[in-house]
Amino acid sequence: MTLRLPPEIEADLKQVAEAEHRSVQQTVLVAIEEYLSARETAEILADPISLRNLAEARESELAGDVVYGTEAARALLAERKK
Repeated sequence: MTLRLPPEIEADLKQVAEAEHRSVQQTVLVAIEEYLSARETAEILADPISLRNLAEARESELAGDVVYGTEAARALLAERKK
């Protein structure tokens, strides 16, 4: 992929890359990853069902109603089927 940037943005990227001891390519990758992550977060925050599910999951975790591992999950499913 070829990316053409205005000279001032390219200069800023080079400056940031040097300050963070990264290559310009690594700096661009980090910036893109952060942008995509921020978009995903914004989508979740805009979805009331996702927010409700996250709140319920947090409440369950705080209450200790959490299992870890496949065996614990299978045991929980078996218990619920009874």
